Amino acid sequence: MDIIYRTAIYLRLSRDEEGEKESVSISNQREMLMNFIDSREDLQFTAEFSDDGFSGYDFNRPDFQRMIESVKNGDIDCIVVKDFSRLGRNFQKTEEYMQRIFPKLGVRFISVSDFYDSSRELSASERLANPIINLMNEYHVMETSQKVRNVLEHYRQSGKFIGNRTVYGYTIKNKQLEVDPEAAKVVRMIFNLKIDGMNNQAIGEHLNELGISCPLEYKIKKGVKAVATHFRTGEKALWSSVNVRRILENPIYIGTLIQGKTTSLSYRDRQRFKKDPSELIAFENSHEAVISETMFLIVQDLLKRDTFCGKNLNKVYTFSGFTYCGNCGKVLCHRQSKGQDVILECRNKECKSKGRIKEQALIEAVFETLKKHMEVVLNHSEPMIKSDFMQNLNITNLELKELENQTEQWKKSQKNLLAQKENGVISEKDYTEMYDFYTNKIAKAEFEAEEIRRQKIRLLDCADEIRNQYEKYFDVPELTRSMVVTFIEKIEVFSKTKIRIYFRYEDFFRTDGDINGT
Repeated sequence: MDIIYRTAIYLRLSRDEEGEKESVSISNQREMLMNFIDSREDLQFTAEFSDDGFSGYDFNRPDFQRMIESVKNGDIDCIVVKDFSRLGRNFQKTEEYMQRIFPKLGVRFISVSDFYDSSRELSASERLANPIINLMNEYHVMETSQKVRNVLEHYRQSGKFIGNRTVYGYTIKNKQLEVDPEAAKVVRMIFNLKIDGMNNQAIGEHLNELGISCPLEYKIKKGVKAVATHFRTGEKALWSSVNVRRILENPIYIGTLIQGKTTSLSYRDRQRFKKDPSELIAFENSHEAVISETMFLIVQDLLKRDTFCGKNLNKVYTFSGFTYCGNCGKVLCHRQSKGQDVILECRNKECKSKGRIKEQALIEAVFETLKKHMEVVLNHSEPMIKSDFMQNLNITNLELKELENQTEQWKKSQKNLLAQKENGVISEKDYTEMYDFYTNKIAKAEFEAEEIRRQKIRLLDCADEIRNQYEKYFDVPELTRSMVVTFIEKIEVFSKTKIRIYFRYEDFFRTDGDINGT
């Protein structure tokens, strides 16, 4: 008695094949295989399994795995595909299924276009040809992957946006970003609230109180498809300090597009990993900005500072993150006893001459000095020439000075490692590990220093915008948190009668006199 095989047809089409020959479409695969089964008396159609939009390289496809389970359950003992590539384009895995897994499961495998049937004895030429076909199928994946990488890289190099979903504040049109007025208004509000002294958590709570939809809910409201909703912790997602910070940190809002932040090793390994920041390419002015560059850089500076918000307060203190002890360099702490004036003081136990001053006295001194600084900039200065600015930058910028000092120390320590190894102080393994440690530290510091120089140059190009800030605040009657963060880089307190103020833009203007505040 002839055996009747319970037969399943397996159909597959990947996204990159959708625009190719009509013969590989799901409907044509189905028609071809059903006609084949109808022409064979030993095959009885039992089930159809179809993976539409799945790569042939990865065998972890939902319907393929469901089909294998049916085979293991004894429901199917024959699988028919159009050709080997429909089974898979991973040479190793395809050969494993054909040569080991299917025979072990007792399942008959037929590839119609390849004239392959595992129930018959193969000729020598077939045994040689079939692996070559599977190898060429994998080559197709490799070639397609490289083509896709090349196209995406071309888009990146052209400053075009890549992705199906864009960042909050923008929409996508013809691979270009366009401002979404409704969301952009909220983005500006977030930046302004940060500069005014509100912390990230308080900003999120404020937006929730106003009934403003967070990015996730906003996309859902706008009908964006395939939005992940598993981040919701309740019926509706809310603003949090996390998504507020993401907005504050994203340079996309000043018209700078950074893409390709993650990559994979190859088509064989789909695991994504982050690229080193030095490998990223930023495209400036690739689209319309939502906020000014000066505002963005001020906020980036704020995010790096140690700012403290008093208990049950929504805003940070006026000088939080900006006042330091002029004697030891530690951040000054905010203290207020009941019925007493607010004091800013150094709490470093090792500091021999601790900086200490009343907050109100500091407010008055800073405001008076800042007003003089503003008057000089507005009435007695002009923008610095770029060549002169670059020449003086390393001397005047505090961050650059600190980074250069750290780099020199690390280079000296790295240089001493060889002598320590030769004298037997450290082992070869320790030498290698410590050498690499210092190399990474030096590279990171040099990258950060170059980033500071680049940002300063960009700010120099915004001289008119900076001058507008001086004009905006010149007639303000009292010192505010936004004035401190906009114009001041650092305040050193030596005593209640001696302070030093470093102004954020004092490098940018050529003046008749010294505008440093002391």
